[in-house]
Amino acid sequence: MIFVEPSREKSQRQAMTMTPTPSQQISGLIAAAAASISLGVITPAARIAYDGGVSTTTLVAFRVAVATVITAALVALFRRPWAFNLAALRPTLATTLGILMVAFGYMSSVLFIPVSLSALIFFTFPIIVLVHASLTERRAPNLATIVAFAAAFGGLTLALGPSFRILDLRGVGCALIAAVGACLVMITGSWAARRMDALTLTFYTQAFCLPVVFAVLFSFGTIALPTDRAGWAGLNIAAAGYIAGMCLLMVAVRLANPAPVSMINNLEPIVTLLAAALILGERMTAIQYAGGGLVLVAVVLATREMAPKHAHCTNSRLL
Repeated sequence: MIFVEPSREKSQRQAMTMTPTPSQQISGLIAAAAASISLGVITPAARIAYDGGVSTTTLVAFRVAVATVITAALVALFRRPWAFNLAALRPTLATTLGILMVAFGYMSSVLFIPVSLSALIFFTFPIIVLVHASLTERRAPNLATIVAFAAAFGGLTLALGPSFRILDLRGVGCALIAAVGACLVMITGSWAARRMDALTLTFYTQAFCLPVVFAVLFSFGTIALPTDRAGWAGLNIAAAGYIAGMCLLMVAVRLANPAPVSMINNLEPIVTLLAAALILGERMTAIQYAGGGLVLVAVVLATREMAPKHAHCTNSRLL
C-alpha cells in the first residue's frame, strides 16, 4: 500500500474531495442503476454455480479474489493513482467492514429464515440511510420522498412474497447485520470515494476483504469448485456481476448522495427476479410484476424529489 506523503495529504485531500454538480449527480444515479443490474444477476448465476457443486464460501472467496486482481489490473491499465489518501483510511476500512457484513450476514441469515424474508429485511437499508441523512443534515425528507420509500418497500414485499412462517431471531439478526453493512457501504463509501479515486478505492476494499474471506473459507467453509461447465459459467458470471457492481457502486456514491443511491438499489431484487425468470425459467406472478412496477415508480419519484438544486465540483473525474 502506498500512502501519500504527510506534506501532500492536505493538498491531495482538497483536490479529491468533491461536491458533485447536478449533471454529475445524474451520472451517479445512472451508475447506481447499472450497479443494481450487475449485482442483480449474481443470485441466479450463483444458483447455477451451486448446482454445479460450488460452495457458498468458495463463491464469496472466488469473487473477492478475482475482484482484487481485476481492479488492480484496471488501476494499472487506466493509470489511476495507487497512493492511498490517509484522510480516506477510516471510511475505507468502514466500507470494507460493511462489504464483509453484507456477504457473511446475508449468507448466514438464509440458514435460519427463508431467502425471501432475508432479502426483505436486508432491503430495509435504504430507509436506514434516509433516516441517517435526515439526522446528519438536520432536515426531514418531504412527504413525497417518505411515500416513495414506503412504496418501494411495499413493492418489494409484493415482489418477494416473503414467508413469515419460519421466524428465527438468529436469521433476522444476521439479515439486519447485512442491512447495517449495506448502510456502511453507502455512507462511508461516499466519504472515501470523494477523497480518493473510485477505482482505486474499489481495489483497496477488495484487497482488505481478501484475507478475511479466505480465513473464513479455510476455517469454517468448504473448498468446492465447479464440477461442470455450467457451474464454471455461473461462478464466472457471479464474479463478473460482483466486480462490475462494486466498481459502479463506488462511482455512484462518489457522484450522488447515499440516500438516492440506496433507493435505486431497490431495483436489485427486481432484476434478480427477472434474471431468474430468463436464466432459470422461474415464473413471475402478476403480483410480483405489480410489485416490481411499484418499486420502479417509487424509485423514479424519490430520485426526482431528492435531486439537488445547486452543487459545485472541484474534481470532474468520474472514477
